[in-house]
Amino acid sequence: MNSPTVCTTARKVKLPLTAVHARLQHGRTWLLSFFSVMALLALSGCGFRMQGETPMPFSSLSINIPQNSQFGADLRRAIRAASPDTKLIEPRDMIVRAGDLDESENSEDKATLDRIKAAKVRKLAQARLEQTNDFRGTRIVSINAQGKPEEYELSLSFTFRLVTAKDQVLLPDTTLSAIRSMPYDDRVVQAKEGEAATLFKDMQRSLVARILRRITAPDITQRWQTLAKLTPEDEEEEETVARVTAPTTAIPPMWQNPSLTPSPVTVSPE
Repeated sequence: MNSPTVCTTARKVKLPLTAVHARLQHGRTWLLSFFSVMALLALSGCGFRMQGETPMPFSSLSINIPQNSQFGADLRRAIRAASPDTKLIEPRDMIVRAGDLDESENSEDKATLDRIKAAKVRKLAQARLEQTNDFRGTRIVSINAQGKPEEYELSLSFTFRLVTAKDQVLLPDTTLSAIRSMPYDDRVVQAKEGEAATLFKDMQRSLVARILRRITAPDITQRWQTLAKLTPEDEEEEETVARVTAPTTAIPPMWQNPSLTPSPVTVSPE
């Protein structure tokens, strides 16, 4: 006879506990949301920006870094992801027609075709990302008691600039560098060569990310907008740069890993 009363009492006790638990859960969720928002505001205040689209102000861009290099491919992929509305103008996509050639020019001459394609790229691209210098090297930083290398320093530097189709400077020559240290053991040369190649690839990816951040920075957009408002008279006074004439189809030496075991230097007996 007392069973129904007991069950009813149990239900009366349980309901308040469930309500309290729900309120606690709601309060915990609210606090987590509050602290997450505060953390994002703090990060944005110190310049942090989550990865995603960061559109560039120009609608077309050419890059003179070879497409057939890993660095060139990675950089193009990053730019497409960050600014999908910016079209990359590539020499290999240019079509040379009979009307583009002079009577004295040979339609089968590669140098002539490359020159005409480069001219077409410059005409179509609103901006150009140009590699002006590069360096990749290794340096011995310590030796063991036997005078053999014990540690290497791997270094990679890349100099580039961003200009308009009129050769006006959006971003002057900028050099980015990366350095890594690597212990060395001449008993496992092949393994160390592979480790060096991996480190160079890691430095390369780091440079790609840093280049992307630099060319998508707000000051580039501001500079582009400033140049767009110039009158023809003001444009004549604007400083321009000489065009890069280096070929853009060959893989530059910097992307070939330097050997950790260079040929010995011949010492003259004198």
